[in-house]
Amino acid sequence: MKTRLLHKIPHALLYSRLVVAILIIVFSFANVSPIIIVALSIYAVLSDVFDGIIARHLKISTIEMRQLDTKIDTVFWFSCLFYICITHSQFLKTHLFQISILVFSELFIIAFGFLKFEERISYHTIFSKFWALLLLWFFIDLILNNASHYSFIISFWYGIFVQMEILLIAIILKDNQTDVPGFLKAIKLRKGLKISRNRLFNG
Repeated sequence: MKTRLLHKIPHALLYSRLVVAILIIVFSFANVSPIIIVALSIYAVLSDVFDGIIARHLKISTIEMRQLDTKIDTVFWFSCLFYICITHSQFLKTHLFQISILVFSELFIIAFGFLKFEERISYHTIFSKFWALLLLWFFIDLILNNASHYSFIISFWYGIFVQMEILLIAIILKDNQTDVPGFLKAIKLRKGLKISRNRLFNG
């Protein structure tokens, strides 16, 4: 009984992040305290960290779970973008070009994955983990201060780097795989070599 409950935790964390995304969209039209949005976004990022760690610890992490994790991550971050569109429209207008580039890069990678592998790319690279933290920093900065400069610039350029690495990995690999730490590891995988993975982040 206890084991069954433990095995449900990763999925519970996954789907709770989807609930958070829905709440953020709903709260975009409600006059709720910014602290609530901040708390929800912090929870979402923490749940993203721990669902994978717990699943790997329990040895129940699967390809399907990792791909689902990526899909829900995308929904969550787009819900944050939606919140910005509704509540911080001036910021959106000022930085529309940069935001459009990031959105286009994400959609392009999704499309490239389906065209080449017929499924969602889900690499969970090491660099992408830190991008999530930078995006959280930017989101909180904007919500609490009604402005963001350094956090946005850093998140933007780092995000471009992350997206370029993900696309490069997709180009390098012959077959789609999950949990590819970086493009150097992807080169080894293409050659049929075994790679070492971070036990905390990549199993």
